[in-house]
Amino acid sequence: MPLLKNVNNNSVCIPNGFDKKKFYPLNKEVCRDKLNLPKNKKIIFSLSNLIERKGYKYSIESISRVIKKKKDILYLIGGSGPLKDKLQKQIVDSNLQDGVRLVGSIPDDKLNLWMNACDLFVLPSLSESFGIVQIEALACGKPVVATKNGGSEEIITSKDYGLLCEPANPEDLAEKILIGLDKKWDKNKILNYSTKFMWSKITKEIIDVYKRVLK
Repeated sequence: MPLLKNVNNNSVCIPNGFDKKKFYPLNKEVCRDKLNLPKNKKIIFSLSNLIERKGYKYSIESISRVIKKKKDILYLIGGSGPLKDKLQKQIVDSNLQDGVRLVGSIPDDKLNLWMNACDLFVLPSLSESFGIVQIEALACGKPVVATKNGGSEEIITSKDYGLLCEPANPEDLAEKILIGLDKKWDKNKILNYSTKFMWSKITKEIIDVYKRVLK
């Protein structure tokens, strides 16, 4: 089914896409070895600029709730930005140094390793226009927990691919993370769904729109 949507009689909406040469499934244990990450932990991963709109204040708070019920948790936040020191202070003040790490900027050629090393990808944003990191995670076969931020609802359209929660609500986010960690996900179903966002298919839809216009 095409991803484009008729917004009105004069416009359509086509989503962003991912490069399948950069994002694809790899063995989780091998990726953790390469990144020196523990194999005995459930790893949650987030990635974006460290700014207010990305909602990390709430995701860190949610992890404090998650760890009360699951001890084998490691939450990794990739990216850099002006909130780095403030978020690090929150981690220390909450005594979460063993459960939450700011891992800094991640080179593009290493991002596929990080996506494949995790068990669950989390996008806690307060607002998003789309959130391309979600489809990159899906392309690695990883389920997503995201907020209802305006963009994620366009991607996480089924509980087969991930879960949605209220923004700026650490209690709801913690609940969905716990569900996501316990759920037996169908990796093949996630991967199959992600192929709809491959650039090869997205560009075809763009070309189809131009053909319709030229007619």
